[in-house]
Amino acid sequence: MVLILSRSDLEHVLNIREVIDVLEQAFKEYAMGKTIAPTRLSLLVQKYEGWLGIMPAYIEELGALSTKLVTVYGKNPTMNKNLPTTMASIILNDPETGQALSFMDGGLITAMRTGALGGLAAKILSRKDARTVGIFGAGIQARTQILALEEVRDITLVRVFDPFTDRAKKFAREMNERTGIEFQVCDSSSDAVKESDIVVTVSTSKEPVFDGGLLREGTHINAFGNFKPTERELDDECVRRSKVFVDQREAALDEAGDLIIPIESGVITREHVLAELGELVIGSKNGRIHGSDITLFKSVGLGIQDCATASLAYRRALETGRGTQISLD
Repeated sequence: MVLILSRSDLEHVLNIREVIDVLEQAFKEYAMGKTIAPTRLSLLVQKYEGWLGIMPAYIEELGALSTKLVTVYGKNPTMNKNLPTTMASIILNDPETGQALSFMDGGLITAMRTGALGGLAAKILSRKDARTVGIFGAGIQARTQILALEEVRDITLVRVFDPFTDRAKKFAREMNERTGIEFQVCDSSSDAVKESDIVVTVSTSKEPVFDGGLLREGTHINAFGNFKPTERELDDECVRRSKVFVDQREAALDEAGDLIIPIESGVITREHVLAELGELVIGSKNGRIHGSDITLFKSVGLGIQDCATASLAYRRALETGRGTQISLD
C-alpha cells in the first residue's frame, strides 16, 4: 500500500518548528558523511520557459529515501492564473526494500523546508538581537520564511517589497493576522533593506533586487529565490561585503548566479564561500564572529531537505491517520 498525502494532509501534520529541527539533524548527518545527495539533475523546457529538476536523496540515520520532481514556470501566475510558479511531487521509498511508501504533494513540502532552512540559517548566522526583517517576494515561500524566522528570533517588524503591490498588501494583512507581527508594505527596495536586521530574497527576479551598498553592518541575508547560473537576486556589492555560506558548495558554485556572476567578473573568488551549513551545524567551521559581520546564506536547495521533511510528514501522517492508502497492484 502507498500512502497518498495531499496538500491538506500535509498542512495538518507539519509544523515549521519540527521541520527546522529535522533539517538541523539532516545537515548534521550530511556534514558527517551519512547522506547521499547527488547534484540536482535539471533540464530547461525553453518553449514554455519552464524548468524541471530531479532531486534524489538518502539520509542514513533518519532511514529516509526520496525523490522529488519539481518544476518552475515563471509565466504561470500571469499566463495560467490558477497555477503557481513552482510545483512538485515527492516519492518516499523504504530504504531497506526500495518499496514505495508514500506519494505526496511537493509544493507544500518545498515551501516548508525552504522556509525552515531560512530559519535554521538565521538561527546560526543572524545576530541574536535581530528584530526586523526586509523580505523580497510575497508568495507562499515568503510566508514560511517569516514563520520560521519567528521561531528563532523575536521578530517585531517585517518590511515587504514585491512588484505586485496588491499581492504584497494581501501578504502583509494575512501574515499580520496570523503572527501578530507588524508588517509594512514598502514603495521601494531600499526601504526594505536599509533598516533591516535580516534580509530575505524569495522573488523570481532575474536581476538584483536591492543595492548591496545599503546593507548596514550586522545584517544577515537569506537568499533563496533564484538558483540559475545566469541570473541573480543579489548584486556584486552585497556579495563582496558578505561572509558567504551555502547549503552545498558544489551545487552553489555550479548553479547560483548570485555567486557565479561575481566570481566570473573577478569581484570575488571561489574561496569567498567560507563554509557549508552542515559544517556550521556541527561546529567544524565558524559563522558570524563579530556583531558587525554581514553574513549571507545562499541556498540552491538540496534533496536532503525534501527527504527529511517528507519522512517527517510520513511519520506524522501514520501517527494521526491522515492520508489515503491505495494499492498499486
